[in-house]
Amino acid sequence: MKGLLLKDFYIIRSILAILAVVFIVIGASLSYLANPWVLTVLATVMLGMNVTSTINVDKSSGCLKTIITTPVSRKSYISSKYIMYLLLSIVGLVFGVVFGAIANLMIGGGTEMMGLFVSVSLTMALLSGSVILPFYIMLDESKSVIGTILAYPVSAGIFIALILLLGHTISTLVITVFVALCLFAMSWYLSTRILAQKDI
Repeated sequence: MKGLLLKDFYIIRSILAILAVVFIVIGASLSYLANPWVLTVLATVMLGMNVTSTINVDKSSGCLKTIITTPVSRKSYISSKYIMYLLLSIVGLVFGVVFGAIANLMIGGGTEMMGLFVSVSLTMALLSGSVILPFYIMLDESKSVIGTILAYPVSAGIFIALILLLGHTISTLVITVFVALCLFAMSWYLSTRILAQKDI
């Protein structure tokens, strides 16, 4: 497992400079046009979804076929993608909170919206990850994009539905994160049980 995570880290490290530039350009625009705490959502989602690039690299390079002939099981391979997704999302969240705080200080904003955007970040990352990862693991590169197309509208829909049903309170934000975490855990469990039995 450690080797799989290290391999993915090296793949993602090679594109970090590009990600940083994209984050700065888009983040600066969004901070000016919207609330600076939106950087939290942007960083969390952007960094987490880069796990999909490691899956595509594994498939296109033939690395995946080599990996599954070693003592590493398909379950371990799938779990490594979910673990890496969580790790990257957490790093993105921390990164986003730090830069959101800096942007707020620069424009003289407050911290009252931080909790909302942290909740949105975690919810969107977990919900979208629960959809994206199975699609990318199961399908080829061209078809797996369907997962990305579906993930964010579905995630936003679930988040908005929970807010409308339960009201806009702190407890509702906690519940949305908990629901997202449960769906992510369910996706992880089902993927290791079902997809591990298929050719990936």
